[in-house]
Order: sequence, then C-alpha cells, then structure tokens
Amino acid sequence: MTPPWRTIAATAMLALAPLGASGQPDSPHGLPQSPDGSVPDVPAGPGAIRGRVVHERDPQAVGDVPIILYSLSPGGVPGLRGTTSAADGSFAFEAINNDPETVYLLGARYADVPFGTRLAFAAGELVRDVELPIDEPTSITTGARVDEVLIQVQQSCDGLFIRESHLLVNPGDQVIYVPEAERAERDPILRIALPAGATELQATEIDSLVSDGETLAFWGPLRPGSRDFEFTYGLPPRGASFDFRRTLPAGARRVRLLSRPGGPTLSPSHSDNANLQPGESVEIEGLQFDSLEARDVAPGVELAIDVELPARREASDRISAIDTRIWHELDGASLTIDQQLRLSVSGDTPLVSESGAPLLCIDLPATAEELRFSSDTLTLGLSRDPSGALAIQGPLPAGETQLSLRYRLPVTTDAPRIAHSLPVDVPLLTVLVADTGLVVETNRLHRRQPLRTSDRVYIHLEGFEIARGESIDLQLKPLAARRPLPKLASAGLAVAAALVAIGFLTGPLRAAGTEEDDFPQSVRPAADERESVLEAIRALDEDFEVGKVTEVDYRKLRQRLRAEAVHWLRQEREANERPEEPALPRVQEICPECGTDVGQDALFCSHCGVRLSGHSAPQESSG
Repeated sequence: MTPPWRTIAATAMLALAPLGASGQPDSPHGLPQSPDGSVPDVPAGPGAIRGRVVHERDPQAVGDVPIILYSLSPGGVPGLRGTTSAADGSFAFEAINNDPETVYLLGARYADVPFGTRLAFAAGELVRDVELPIDEPTSITTGARVDEVLIQVQQSCDGLFIRESHLLVNPGDQVIYVPEAERAERDPILRIALPAGATELQATEIDSLVSDGETLAFWGPLRPGSRDFEFTYGLPPRGASFDFRRTLPAGARRVRLLSRPGGPTLSPSHSDNANLQPGESVEIEGLQFDSLEARDVAPGVELAIDVELPARREASDRISAIDTRIWHELDGASLTIDQQLRLSVSGDTPLVSESGAPLLCIDLPATAEELRFSSDTLTLGLSRDPSGALAIQGPLPAGETQLSLRYRLPVTTDAPRIAHSLPVDVPLLTVLVADTGLVVETNRLHRRQPLRTSDRVYIHLEGFEIARGESIDLQLKPLAARRPLPKLASAGLAVAAALVAIGFLTGPLRAAGTEEDDFPQSVRPAADERESVLEAIRALDEDFEVGKVTEVDYRKLRQRLRAEAVHWLRQEREANERPEEPALPRVQEICPECGTDVGQDALFCSHCGVRLSGHSAPQESSG
C-alpha cells in the first residue's frame, strides 16, 4: 500500500518549492526527478531531524499528520522521505546527511493546505530540532487586498510583450484558502482580467492560478503577509500604435505602467478612468524604466493607455551572419531539426538592447516541441516570444558567436513540408538531410555532392545570399517503390544487369534518327550509341550524388560505361574517315498501257491490271 505521505508529497511541495530554487528540471508534480523517473531517498549520514507539529488553535489536531522531508544535495541530486506524526505531533528523520550544504525542505499538509519550512545543518551539528506550525484556514477572502500592480510594456518580435506583477496582501493571522467545493459560491482571493487578444500566457506559479481564457483566479492558500504573482503574455500586432486597456477587478493601492527609454511610448488615453500621471523613473534589476502611475484605483476601474511603437530596425548594424547550417533527420512520426547560426558582432563591447526589444528573432514552426539549446546559446538571453519565435535578448559578445538549437516537429504525412527563414541576411546556407531513402524538393537551394560521416549519408543542399525573412521551402518525399529484381548470384551479375537495363532503356534513343539528319547514315549508329552511353553516365552520377548507388557499384558501372563510350567514339571516327558509297537512284515505273504511275516493285498496274515490263511472271511449280 502506498504510504499516505507519498500520496500528498507532490502537492505539499508545491508550496515549499519557492523556499529554495533547485535549478533542476521539474516533474509534472513540481518535484525534481531522478533519472529513472522516481525520487530517491534523502542522502544517508549521521544526522537527525526531530520535530513537532504545532497547532495553536487546536492542539489536539496534531496527530496522524503526513510529514515529508525533501533534500537537495550540493550536486543537485534530490531526495524524498516521509513519515506520519505521532498523537502528540512528534516526528523524526534519522540517519540523514548533516552536510551544511545540503538543503532540506520540511513540509506537512493539513486541511488540504501545505505548510512547511526550510532548514540546513550547522557545521558539526548532528541533531536539528524544529517546530512545524499548521493552522486552520479560513475561506473568507474579503480581508485580502492588492497592494501594487506593475505592468511592463515592451516591443516583442511581433507585437507587444507584457509582464505583470500583482502584490497580494493578507493582513490577518489566518491562512486564506477556498476549497474547491465552495468556489461556486465565493469570490476568489484575487481575480485578474486579461486584455482582449492576449496570447502565450506564462505564469511563475501557474499551478496556483486558474485560467478560463479571459481571467486568472487565485483561490489560495494565502498565508499572513504578502505574495507576489507574476505572469507574462503577448498582444498581436496592430500597426505602429496600440490602444491598451486593463481592468483591475480587485483594484489596487498603486498601479505603475513601465517602459524602457527608447522602447514603446506610453501616454494616458482620453478614456482613461484611473487618472494615470507621469511618475518617477523606476529601476528594476539595474534597468531604468519610464512610468505612468495611478493611486488608489477602485475595483473595476479601467486603465486605458495609448502605446506608440518605435520604428523597428531589421537588426542591429553591428550584427552580420557568417553562415548557417540546418540538419534534418526524419524518423518515424517526427522530424528532428538542428540549426547553427554563426554571427559576428562588430566593435569591442557586447551588444545590448537599450529598448528591451529582442536583438534577434528566430522563427520557429508553430508545432515545434522539445526545444533545446547548447550551453553557450543559453547565455545569450533566450526567451520564447509570444509570437512563437525564439527571442534573443542579449547581450551578444563582440566577435564571433554561434547559436545552436534543436527541436522536433510531429509528422502526419509521408511527404512533410517545412519552411525556414533566417533573422539576418546569410551569405551561405547549408541544408543537410539524413538520406533514409528520400528525395528533397526545394524552391531555392541547389544540390551538391552528398556529405558522408561515419554513420550517415546526408543529402547536401546549398544556397547563397539568403535574404532576411526569405522563405526556404523543403519537401521530403520517399523514393518511389521499385519493382523487385531477381536475386543475382554476385556483384558482377548486378553490374551486368545494370548495363543491360541502361542499354534497353536508351535503345529507343538510338532508333530515333530522321531523314533530316546531316550525318552520313554509316556514322549515325555510332553517334547515337555514344550519346546514349554519355546520358547513362550523367544519370549514374546523379544517382550517386543522392545516395541511390553505393560507391563500389558506382565506380564499377562508370568504368564500364566510360569504356563503352570510348568504343563508340572510335567507331564514329572510323566511319567519318571512310568514303560514303553512292546510293542507287530510285526508279519510278509507268504503266505502258494506261500511263498510270506505279510503284518501283509493282508486278501489275493497279489501274488496268496489265503485267509491267521488267518483271517476269512467277514460275508455276512442277510438282
């Protein structure tokens, strides 16, 4: 039977996780996972954590409470152990690591609300005593209030990028939490109305916010004190200006709208009801922002501002591209794409975005998934733009920089199509497609010799002077199925069969001479044969380039065909050196009886039936 502590561990840790950022990949439940998909035990050692559950309002309600201990070692390896409190609220975790650099999160879940604390051992400490307070929550939400709302407005790859922060305050001494069973009859602790057209909503505590597509609702738990909710979204392009409107259902003690100098210009609209006024400059994480400010905004009041976008440069004149390489590998129901873009940044200082707009935007297909980057690329300020593109915020270091990314596309057809576009002008684009029996059709690229690695053969395509935003379309088609060939006894028979097939297919070309040919008839067969063999050599070269013929067979076939071409060339030259024999004149017969023209070989006149001269009657058989 599954221990009760493990059943509630994941949900309890949702509240504890903000106490210590692990930097590890999250599981679907919010817990860092071990490689095999499970969370192992906490690290062993000589230490112990001994504690007691405390409930000030109901001291008798401290028994049989599930307790969990979550650990994160200096190497980033997580651990998890659970127990249940005794009747007096006591619990203990023995034989655990007492390394001061190991962080522990201790948690419990009571009345469907997680409670917890963060702790670590002091140097040399073997036993750590701790109290774990729990409390009875209240579902009355009227005591909570919004203290401050910050709205950052910046230009995105395609439209506006909005970052909002709502500071929610609980001035009481009880946790506020509305159970799901009561939500139909009560208001949430916080409700946030999203502007019309908002896309790509991202929230730091998305598990705590419930979205219906138009609003965000927070039902708790909200502990005494304050809690900040931050989320981002995008607004699609509407030209050079936006009419930006925001309604605050809960109101706010203070509202500030921020933009970077050189970025979007914000001004109150004539329909603004919040009395927005220019405010003081605001510094956030070392960056300066211009501001509009309103105080004591009543619930339901609408903010209305006009947003003017600066002229968007194609890209900084300090950025130039060296080349780009894009690899494709079609495997079953997905297409894996690796892209490398080598850039050069002129000057001696890093390139930064003064206005907050992305330095570069790399378009990605709408269905792209499992997006990954190299470690060097991650340092360049990457973010997924609301438009779906990959935004490079910078800074970009001076000199050469390489962006490397990988993503997968689901494939639902036998001949998938993909379109690439580049964020800057690229002098040389190299496209490589793993040849698994494919033909590549493209509107812009030309073919080169296949690229061979130790375990792959790639169809090699190349394009020069690719313009920024130009669409490079590719379609990957499977080779047409061929009729099965008879089994051959050896590679020599395979070569012979290929030569016979080439001769059979090119035979009609050799019989296509006309009366208008200028070549003597004795020369014509040799010339036809030579041209047919040369055409076969060209076809063989193309098949080798796309990997349809192995290198061993290719060399054997080409050597045989070349020898045959030389043979027919010699025949042609010898025929040209021989004098041409005069052709016999054509005789035209005329019937001596009626004067009708008759054929050269006719025995009788077709008009009167008389026997023609020069032709003897057929002899009768003697037998």
